[in-house]
Amino acid sequence: MHKTNNLPKLYLFVAIAVLTSFSLITPSFVHAIEILFEDSFKGGKLDGSGKWHVALGKWAIQGGELVNTSGDKSLIMVTDAHWDPEWNDYWFYAKITPAGNSQPAIFWRFHSDGSQGGNFSPAGDLPKRMQDSGRRIVIYWWLNKPDGGAVVQRDIRTIVKPFEETETKTKLNGGTDYYLKIENAPNTYTIYLTENAGSVLAGNYGEPIVDLEALGKKDINSKGQGRIAFGTIDGKIRVDDVFVTTPGGNPFSVEARGKLATVWGELKAK
Repeated sequence: MHKTNNLPKLYLFVAIAVLTSFSLITPSFVHAIEILFEDSFKGGKLDGSGKWHVALGKWAIQGGELVNTSGDKSLIMVTDAHWDPEWNDYWFYAKITPAGNSQPAIFWRFHSDGSQGGNFSPAGDLPKRMQDSGRRIVIYWWLNKPDGGAVVQRDIRTIVKPFEETETKTKLNGGTDYYLKIENAPNTYTIYLTENAGSVLAGNYGEPIVDLEALGKKDINSKGQGRIAFGTIDGKIRVDDVFVTTPGGNPFSVEARGKLATVWGELKAK
């Protein structure tokens, strides 16, 4: 009886399986991106002379993370030296970890002279370029609101109100690491959030939490400009692996850069 040699088919199957797995966990070079800003908090100063400017509350770099230690309203932002005021088409990434029932505030398009209605900080505590600015626009994603869920909050020339169309039931659990991505463009933005580190490596953040374009809305007040910042309405948060890039690609999937290798460690631990 003739016996068919199945080894070639087996090799082909193995090769396809390996290539499929390889494509999921290795860097993707299809979309080249430019890193505009990054920090994995291996060091640095928070007095305004480094990458970060503390505007409100108490912040520290502890254990390789940016930590809010005040437990109430707080704000920290990128310094003038590390933020180009013309950036208006960027993707913003970070890992955030809330403590308990804290209420994180994730800012982008932040460019105000300190007199905005949200009053997160007195004008004197802001970076100089903001103090000299007459633009009073602040946009942030308010998570873990007291009534539950999250909403994009807009403070524009002393008028403070939630962007009601962005209200969601998004809830963060204390002590859990979440990976954030905000795709910011001149007239729109899209917000993603996931706790799946494995999917982040593959650039998959799931369905967007807020998609302004899908809502049929535009946000033209700041023309997409304004820097990123982190804060809390109440409680404490930890921040790590912050990136601002040109659109496209995935900074978490490029070859291990600094402490990003810890993402692989997290996956192995699981």
